[in-house]
Amino acid sequence: MALCSLEDVKNYLGITDNTQDNFLNLLIRQVSSMIESYLGYKLARATYTEELHNVNNNQLLRLNNYPIQSVTKVQQNGADITDFELIPQYAKVGMLYRGNGWNGNYYVRGMANDVVSGEFSIKVTYIAGYYLPSETGYTEGAESSLPYDIVTACIIGVAERYNIRNSGADGIKAHSEGGISTTFNGSEGSNGLSASVISMLEDYKEIGIA
Repeated sequence: MALCSLEDVKNYLGITDNTQDNFLNLLIRQVSSMIESYLGYKLARATYTEELHNVNNNQLLRLNNYPIQSVTKVQQNGADITDFELIPQYAKVGMLYRGNGWNGNYYVRGMANDVVSGEFSIKVTYIAGYYLPSETGYTEGAESSLPYDIVTACIIGVAERYNIRNSGADGIKAHSEGGISTTFNGSEGSNGLSASVISMLEDYKEIGIA
């Protein structure tokens, strides 16, 4: 998985030959994985087939992946459900709306019939995630494509590692130059990403819905 292109990284670094391509591609994969781990969800566009969910007696059903790009099929106990809506403000955080609610059987326990959980009877087949810069469907700025903030964070993260490695300071714990602060180790929850990169990712970190 690559959240930024080799071409963009080389342009950013001012590299015009191909002698460093293998190393840069390695860094791109490394930084891309670190960014995805930090954000807490999968970024690449993919199809999820018959993902199982439980009844919640709520109008919103939280799917496992986002942003939701399209929904192919929804079934409950084998019967098709078609009265759901893909509303942009909810789809971008993985929520599927149904005006009548995602209703069904609930499991209860105890003398007071306390609700334990809803029956796992809903199956959803859908497409979620973004087109990545290396993919044909990628268009900078499009809702279906990886946000450019994340692309830029990847480019800068790769450039930081490339420059630190070339200066003989691989594994550096802190570095500051030209307004950019670099900390590869010791930042809790950073997954080894620099403060500069993290600042560009904060708006995209895994979203919790109350």
